[in-house]
Amino acid sequence: MVNAKNVAFKVNKQTPINQGPLQAYGTVINCRKPGGKRARDQKEVRSHHVPLANVEGTLKRKRGEEEEEGAHALFTLLGIEVIPSGATSLGSASPDRGALHRWQPPKAPRIRKPKLPSKGVDMDCWFIILSFSDPAQLLEMRSGIPSCYYFLRDNPMLWKHSRTYHYGSDLPEPPSELTEYQYADLRHDHGCMSCKAPNTRKTYWAFLRRWCKTCLQSKTLKEHDAMVMLRGPDGEDLPFLANCLPSGIFDSWGNFVGVGPATTHALKTVFLLSDVRKIVTEYLDFKAQHEVMRAEDLHAWIVARTELVEERKAFAHKMEAWEETIRNERSYDYSAKKSARKTYFQQKASELTPAISVREMECCPSYRRAIAIPKEPNNTSWLQLKPKLEKEAAELKAKGGPPEDRARVSSTPGMTSGTSTPIRSMDFPQHQQPQLPYMLPMIGFNPGMGFHNGLHANLPPNLPSLPPPHSHMPPHNHTHSHMF
Repeated sequence: MVNAKNVAFKVNKQTPINQGPLQAYGTVINCRKPGGKRARDQKEVRSHHVPLANVEGTLKRKRGEEEEEGAHALFTLLGIEVIPSGATSLGSASPDRGALHRWQPPKAPRIRKPKLPSKGVDMDCWFIILSFSDPAQLLEMRSGIPSCYYFLRDNPMLWKHSRTYHYGSDLPEPPSELTEYQYADLRHDHGCMSCKAPNTRKTYWAFLRRWCKTCLQSKTLKEHDAMVMLRGPDGEDLPFLANCLPSGIFDSWGNFVGVGPATTHALKTVFLLSDVRKIVTEYLDFKAQHEVMRAEDLHAWIVARTELVEERKAFAHKMEAWEETIRNERSYDYSAKKSARKTYFQQKASELTPAISVREMECCPSYRRAIAIPKEPNNTSWLQLKPKLEKEAAELKAKGGPPEDRARVSSTPGMTSGTSTPIRSMDFPQHQQPQLPYMLPMIGFNPGMGFHNGLHANLPPNLPSLPPPHSHMPPHNHTHSHMF
């Protein structure tokens, strides 16, 4: 037999014929050297002989034990609990043999957890995968996933590939003042960049900022106020620096209109307060670097900053035009979806039992709310609308139908209303006829000639004649007084 430390096996000597068999013995062979902290003090154990009687598993088995062990192993494999000999079960009192207690179903196998790959995806593969993602999704990944933050920060071309794939050449290229990430943040992100108001989505491309209206008004100043600040420390006026400043346009109500400068008297040109202070500081630093200010150097300095202003101005015009186009397309798409919902719901309502007419549906508030949603119709939206529509249509029928039908019923012949003229009916006897109110005689009415001819007889000759009467003119409608 072999264990972790020693090896033991049975060895029988060659028994002489004339002598009796000696006691069997085993030899223990040391297969492991001593180790650990106490290995220095211990001596190596040599191989030695051990009497076979002291080795476990060398005793002979009793008769019948082999059959019991085989049956016990079979029952264990089938999940059957065996009561050993000498023990009493719940239902029987015979302690002679093992009895079957109850059958237990085998346990479910343990599911091995999948092992994740130790090697991650290559960075080039991530670059290709993320280049097909939307820029708005990249923004969420950059702010929400720490591992993606550095990857998206260190790969600026990834933002450009994403923008080109999703928007093509319709979206203007960013100006030289913006990186691709800043450009995507201004287009797709939300929240005021100053007060952190979460619902702010308006980007002012003239200033390359996303602000709420309160922050915009607090950070801008009008042109006449900016001219007061465009001065040197010695009182030198610097009005030419206004051409080096990005500008916007406000209307008379203080609303942002677009990129400046303004061209009409009703509109006002505004500048950023920070830009005004920055340009004055840069001019003073430039002047301090040159002891003798030459006109050529000053002209080159002004031209360099004017080009940046013109670049931003052209970019802002393109972005405003692109946003207007997207807004119109979205509005047209929304109108088409609303019309589709209207047609779909009317068709479904006509298939009900009883059917609901279009006029009844237009009087139901749930229907008016449903067709104002700019989404494609489907069976789910109809199932949500159906119980509300049926309830409101039933209440409308209980009241007498739509208002037009109730007004028509109240103005039928033989029924009087608040302002309509009562009409005689043939169903009433002569003494029960309703009395008509007294009418003053009309000027120009001649009973013999009729109203039209009598009126013509008394008109001055220079007035145009009235058109001839028509017998098929529609009668007076008495429902106008009820509708208004």
